[in-house]
Amino acid sequence: MTMPTSRGGSLSVMGTLAAAVVLLVAGVVIAVYEEQLYSTQQVKNVHEQAQILAASVTAAILFDDRRAAQEYVDALTANPELQAAGVYNGFGNMLAGFDRGGKRLPGPVNGAGTVFGQGYVDITVTASQNGADVGTVVLRAVTEPLQRRYARHTGLILLVTMGTLMIAVLSFSQRALARRAQQLSSVNMRLQEEMEERRKTEEALRHSHKMEAVGQLSGGIAHDFNNLIMIVKGNLRLLRRKLGAEVKQVDTYIASADAALDRAANLTQRILAFSRRQPLNPQSVQLSQLAVDIGELIRHSVGEQVEIVTRLNASWSILCDVNQMEHVILNLANNARDAMPEGGRLVIETRDVTLSDPPPDVGAESFIPGQYVALSVLDHGTGMTDDVRRRAVDPFFTTKPQGKGTGLGLSMTFGFVRQSNGYLVIESTLGKGTSIVIFMPRDREAA
Repeated sequence: MTMPTSRGGSLSVMGTLAAAVVLLVAGVVIAVYEEQLYSTQQVKNVHEQAQILAASVTAAILFDDRRAAQEYVDALTANPELQAAGVYNGFGNMLAGFDRGGKRLPGPVNGAGTVFGQGYVDITVTASQNGADVGTVVLRAVTEPLQRRYARHTGLILLVTMGTLMIAVLSFSQRALARRAQQLSSVNMRLQEEMEERRKTEEALRHSHKMEAVGQLSGGIAHDFNNLIMIVKGNLRLLRRKLGAEVKQVDTYIASADAALDRAANLTQRILAFSRRQPLNPQSVQLSQLAVDIGELIRHSVGEQVEIVTRLNASWSILCDVNQMEHVILNLANNARDAMPEGGRLVIETRDVTLSDPPPDVGAESFIPGQYVALSVLDHGTGMTDDVRRRAVDPFFTTKPQGKGTGLGLSMTFGFVRQSNGYLVIESTLGKGTSIVIFMPRDREAA
């Protein structure tokens, strides 16, 4: 909302600046035009005075009456704009005249005409009697009075000064507005980034609260269900003991029921792992060595169609339940295999990292900066949509066909990692593959 206002203010200043330049140019043009107009009018007035003088002194020229000619000329001295005047006979000799401009009149003049000099004009008019030229009259006048010129120049200087000041002020305002617009743009961008960060944080917080609620509910159910399983298994042992010699007849049924109970117990362990309530046996272990130790098991699990590439660069140790971590790596490898039904490349990578900011999709309120060991499992399979990626760790959520998965694999992994104070990040692009990264805190005591 701030940007359009700044842009509108900038355009307004630019328009005012352009108007100031136009007014300044117009003022100069008008001043020049007025000077030319006055000069033209001045020439016209002086020419009329010269004609009047020529008509008045014709008789004096004919009779060579220098005194009468001088009287007519002296009458012109009352006009301060006339600098000089001269009356010449037919032979080009001056009969009368005056000069107060410091410049002498030209010599004998023949014929009428107008000659412009530096700040003055000479106008020559012939004196005629019965159609015959008997002499000439010359008047020299300033093209513009000194006071008028000073006033005009002063006004022009004031106009230029005011225009320059206005342009300078408007230019300064334009730069200030540009800086303000840039500041507002930066503030607007920061606000958008903060709003986006807040949205992500709120979304992560809602997801965390949802997972915590589901974990508490599923953990309570799993505990009660596990107790029932133990009761049934205990009763089956008592039934075997009571039957004694006849146990062979019903042993098949008892063994089948016992196996089903074992699977049910394993399911409750997965639920407890998701709810972070399973008992753990943490030990110091290097993820790189652990990946090497179960490398053959991973190879048999994913099959020959999948090429396994390992980049085991981590050297730090972590503290975790080794058996559970093995199950996590196997489960991630199997998920990668299922995402590549036609075969492909599975990359298992470990590296030492120092995190100062939370990884993607990890809430800032639960993140602890420090040193971590990252385990990455990457495939080039079908990938996930954003909606599927966000729900991937939800319990019992699966995109596999019915009977192919329980939807607890990633939930168990997520619960175990969080119970071990680690973080799980899923990055996926539909049609290009998935990368699941686990960040486990470094074991400081081992270091």
